[in-house]
Amino acid sequence: MRKRHSLTALRAFEAVARHGSISVAARELIVTRPAISKQIKLLEDQLDCLLLKRSGNAISLTASGDELFAGLNQAFDLIAVTTERISARGQQEQKIKILVERDFASAWLAERIGLFLVQNPGISVEVRAEQNGFLHMDEDFSFRINYGKSGQSGPLLDEKILHRWIDIPLCTNGYAQEHIQSATDVEINTLHYLIDSNTQAWQDWFRYAGHKMPDIESGCTIFNETTLCLSAAMAGGGIAIGSFLALAALKSEALIAPYKIGIESEDAYCIFTPAGRSLSKAERAFESWLHQTVSDYQEGVYQYFSEQEIQIIGRAS
Repeated sequence: MRKRHSLTALRAFEAVARHGSISVAARELIVTRPAISKQIKLLEDQLDCLLLKRSGNAISLTASGDELFAGLNQAFDLIAVTTERISARGQQEQKIKILVERDFASAWLAERIGLFLVQNPGISVEVRAEQNGFLHMDEDFSFRINYGKSGQSGPLLDEKILHRWIDIPLCTNGYAQEHIQSATDVEINTLHYLIDSNTQAWQDWFRYAGHKMPDIESGCTIFNETTLCLSAAMAGGGIAIGSFLALAALKSEALIAPYKIGIESEDAYCIFTPAGRSLSKAERAFESWLHQTVSDYQEGVYQYFSEQEIQIIGRAS
C-alpha cells in the first residue's frame, strides 16, 4: 500500500527549497515561519532523514532534499498541467458553436438567443450566419441549422427536424388594394412576384392551392434569401412567400395575407450534429431550448392563421 505523506508538509518543503528561504515560503503560503519549520520537521521525521542544512540564516538542501525537490517539481508540474487541461475542457464544454442559415439567424434566432443565455449563465454561444446549404464538414461545430429537404444529410450528420414552413403569399395592404381584386383573384399575370431562388415555393403554392400557375417570371425579382423577399414586400415592391419569419410583420400589419390559403412546405428547418457526437451538458440544454422555443413560436403562427381564417393545406392533400 502506498505510504502517504502530508501534502501541507510537502508544499512547505517545496516552497522553502524553491525560494531558499523559510520567510519567503511563509509569505507565499500565508502562514508563519514557525508553522513552515514545524511542517518540515514533521516531513523529516516521517522520512527519517534531513532535508535542509542550516548555517546561520542560510538554508541549503541535503542530497535527500535535492532528490525530493526534483520529484516534487515533476509532481506539481503534472498536477498543474492536469488541472489546466481539465479546466480548459470544462470551459470548452460551456461553449457552443452554431452555423446557421442566414434567414433563420437574422430574422429569428438573433433576437431570442439572449433568453437562452440568461436562463443558462456561464454558457457562451458563437452564432455564425452563413449561406444556406453549406454543411461545413471540415470544421468543428456543435450544431448546423439548415433549410431544405429532410433526410438528405448523409451518414456524417445526425438530423432532426425543427419545423416545416407554411408557404403563404404576403404583401402590404396598399399593394393588395392596388393590384389584387379579391382573395380568389390569383390567376393573374399583373403581380410583381418576389422569388426566393432557394425554393420552389410559388410553384408548390399554385399547385396545392388548386390554381393554374401564371407566368410569374414575366414580372419578378429573384433573391437568394427569404428575408430579402420579405423586405422587398414590406417596401411595397411586390408579393412574396413567407410565414414563419414573417409573424411579427403580419401581427403589426406591415404585411397581410391577401389569399387565405397556406401550403405546408416540402422543405423544413433542420438541426444537424456530427454523427455519433456525444453532446455536452451545455449543448443538450441549447438543443432542448431551441426545440421548445421553435415549437412555442410555431404554435403562435398557427394561432394567428386560425384567427385570420387562413386555410392550411398539408402536403398529402
